[in-house]
Amino acid sequence: MKIFLKVLAVILSIACGAVFLLSAYTKLFPIEPFEYTFVELGITGWKGSVFIARLFIGFEFACGGLLILNFWLKRFTIPLVSFTLLAFIAYLLVQLAHYGNTGNCGCFGTFFVFTPLQGILKNIALLVAALFIYFFHPNFSFRFMKLITIVLVIVAFALPFILNPVDFDSAAKNYTEKLNYKLDLDAVYNKPDVPTPKAELRKGKWIIAFMSLTCPHCRIAAKKLHVMKLKNPNLPIYLFLNGPDKYIKPFFDDTRATDLNWSLLNGKGLFFKISGPAVPQIDWVNNDTVENKSNYFVLQQKDVEDWLKK
Repeated sequence: MKIFLKVLAVILSIACGAVFLLSAYTKLFPIEPFEYTFVELGITGWKGSVFIARLFIGFEFACGGLLILNFWLKRFTIPLVSFTLLAFIAYLLVQLAHYGNTGNCGCFGTFFVFTPLQGILKNIALLVAALFIYFFHPNFSFRFMKLITIVLVIVAFALPFILNPVDFDSAAKNYTEKLNYKLDLDAVYNKPDVPTPKAELRKGKWIIAFMSLTCPHCRIAAKKLHVMKLKNPNLPIYLFLNGPDKYIKPFFDDTRATDLNWSLLNGKGLFFKISGPAVPQIDWVNNDTVENKSNYFVLQQKDVEDWLKK
């Protein structure tokens, strides 16, 4: 019986390690929603988030590697993993209390969508497995174990920066195409079959984003705009959304962008006539004139705030 428990503990350690590796890898592509989480929590700013996110993913890679190799389990790995899982559970409980059991908890990036409750249950299962490993693992060591561990940790923390490097150019510049043209917003206000915007977008400065309810990149862009609005409630942001009504709730459950003004723009070809052929489209509009454009990769809150002050 004791041998069976020891073997099971070894197998569970490998299985838990695989879950950590999967969790780390799936956060990398796309990494932006995970970066925005650290800004939303107030842990770091926009520029720091690109590094913190990758370091955290590296930490997950390191934990996964140590679990798979069954290294330092009782002395170091299991206590560290258990503390991490408890922190995850506490975070998800706060999300559950604040937003309800909606949206994606981000445990596996956008690859596997887990609700906060599912994420909590997953982490509790991992925590129970970790405790079983702690009490029943045979524990072992060998001569080069410390050296292998050092190499593993260095590789684990470097891996996110290698697989998904920080793009310093896109983080510092705006994306521009044809500019200084009139955005045909009159069509939105003059058509009886189109919901009238909740604000007068033809006057003053606005960040106007055109998004499809079913576009995954649009959801990432909406998440970023939501966090920007959270950090500065005075930002004038408006969303024009396109798609069937049944996708409205899933869109906002995922992005939590309910703090942004929005309206549907489903008129016959009207959405793409105004926005252009690709979404998400983010326009910097000054008195109905498009002065700049950004994709969500390069959209920076400070740049928007400086533009608004001009």
